[in-house]
Amino acid sequence: MPTFRADINPELVANDNRKRKRQTFWLITLAILSAVTALAYFQTRYYLFKDLPSLPDKRTMWQLNLQPNMTLLDKDGNQIGHRGPYIGEPLKLGQMPNYVGDAFLAIEDERFYEHAGIDNKAILRALLENTRAGEKTQGGSTLTQQLVKNIVLSPEKSYRRKFQEAILARDMESLLSKPEILELYINRIPMGPRVFGVEAASQKYFGKSARDIKLSEAALLAGLPQAPSRYNPTEHYDRALTRSKRVLQRMVANNMISITQQQEALDNPPVIVPDADPLIDEKLIGYIFDMVAEQAPTLISGDQKDLIITTTIDTKRQKVAQAALENALRKSGKSKNVGNGALVSIDNSTGAVLALVGGRDYKASKYNRAHQAKRQPGSSFKTFAYATALEHGFTPGTVRIDQPTEIGDWAPENYTRRYRGPMTIREALKLSINTIAAQVTAEVGPTEVISLAKRFGVKSKLRPEYSIALGSSEVTLVEMTRGYSVFANEGLLRPTHMITDIKNTTGAPLYRRRTVAGRRVYPVPYARQMTSMLRDVVDTGTGHGARLGKRQAGGKTGTSQDYRDGWFIGFTAEMTTGVWLGNDDNSKMLKITGGSLPVDIWKAYMIGAHKGVPFVPLSAPDPTIDNARAQALSIFYQNLEEAFTAERDMAAGSAG
Repeated sequence: MPTFRADINPELVANDNRKRKRQTFWLITLAILSAVTALAYFQTRYYLFKDLPSLPDKRTMWQLNLQPNMTLLDKDGNQIGHRGPYIGEPLKLGQMPNYVGDAFLAIEDERFYEHAGIDNKAILRALLENTRAGEKTQGGSTLTQQLVKNIVLSPEKSYRRKFQEAILARDMESLLSKPEILELYINRIPMGPRVFGVEAASQKYFGKSARDIKLSEAALLAGLPQAPSRYNPTEHYDRALTRSKRVLQRMVANNMISITQQQEALDNPPVIVPDADPLIDEKLIGYIFDMVAEQAPTLISGDQKDLIITTTIDTKRQKVAQAALENALRKSGKSKNVGNGALVSIDNSTGAVLALVGGRDYKASKYNRAHQAKRQPGSSFKTFAYATALEHGFTPGTVRIDQPTEIGDWAPENYTRRYRGPMTIREALKLSINTIAAQVTAEVGPTEVISLAKRFGVKSKLRPEYSIALGSSEVTLVEMTRGYSVFANEGLLRPTHMITDIKNTTGAPLYRRRTVAGRRVYPVPYARQMTSMLRDVVDTGTGHGARLGKRQAGGKTGTSQDYRDGWFIGFTAEMTTGVWLGNDDNSKMLKITGGSLPVDIWKAYMIGAHKGVPFVPLSAPDPTIDNARAQALSIFYQNLEEAFTAERDMAAGSAG
């Protein structure tokens, strides 16, 4: 039998057991609570600090959260187009009147110089005011917090973002000085739909730099960051003006301005300038914008998002080019089944693109027919065949016979399906005789013609076939125009370009084009002979409609099979211009040849483009016939040619 000690109190033992159980319970509870608290702490910390970005240096901060934007300037530095948000040139505080920075501080952060990124007093004051009003009437964010929110953090609205905003605001205050933070703020804060920074806002609303704004204008700008759309002065002027008066009151209260200055500002409210129309409409500049946007990244290093690009475009000539194309298509496009066209004009002395029209209407179609479309150039490619022939011993007086011709299984025919017998290659080019162009190509070889075209800047793939002389291989209008400029430049090829200078909105230079000398690709004597022959095309040949009065011009017509493409490419001493007409679906036009509507467009443009330009003759002396036999044959056939004058006159302007 178990024995019991008489001195042990069972009740005390029971109490001890209960106490131990309670202690164990509380220890376990405390452990659980500690674990839960620790887990909650780390989870909260993870949530709050997750994806917390670190602050970069000041220069990088300027680029953060900026959408790509691009401003185009013409050759004279005038703005002709803009894409993306408007971001002003960053200005130092010392570059603006003192009241500009003061206005922002008065309305956004009166205690800016007294806090370290977070203003506890402002937060408490805002909390009390909002509680009293029953709605949010004040904010407690400092200017530094607003800056962090706009350039570093996402627009997410959450407690996590507010926490991160506060942390980063403190970090920014330790990284940058107060003036640097204020400068960054007023240069980056949103001040209207897609308008960032005081300089961009001042230019947009007042038409002048923030360097020159008045006190009333500074007050209006300072009132915008709270609600840029609500206070947008171009749409809600009264609201913006009312808020600007509040800014002025706060400036007086903070001893930033006197009551006299306040009253003067109230008596002279800001005047909002109307949005200036772009120098060039989007339907005119769109094709150029796309080309520049494609080329610019290849000229600069790094991921630059804000670019100011100076182009070679001449605004007046660009407008003349678009008008010339549009007027012709409006007048004859429907009746002649011509849906579209393109024009490109190049400065002979530099290779700069003066004007480029990639289509009838950029808004309707962004396909660039000057730069992207590859079409058959027709007889305009004959020029390269004859240029090759001169390098192989031919002269402009070399005679060949216009007659039915077979080259292998190919039998080229003339446009008129008539044959004129013996003639010089000068005459053959002038009247665009297919049989002689084919004969010449067969003699020198298609690969030699291709080689010359490549030297002249044609980059498209060309097929080595005899029909290349008649334009069977597809090329672009830019390539053909560049190639023809070699004749005007006496055998020099100057690189075609459209960009001369690139900067960012801070004014930092990113690229400047160096002057590039032309490259010799063709001998001077031959270039002059070809220019002389191409002058004949304009003076008395298939391109006679392109005559510019006393101003000398050379060029060549081109018509592809079944009137699918119409070309005219020509030049003066100053510029080379190419015109193409056709349909995007490659359907037939109604008997549009290179010598008809394309010539009309070319002439209309060139007359306008040469206004005020001094007359300079082409370098095209009469060619020397350096072969006695060829000279004798030329004299003999000169008499023979007179018998064909009537027929040739009929062909002039219709062949090509």
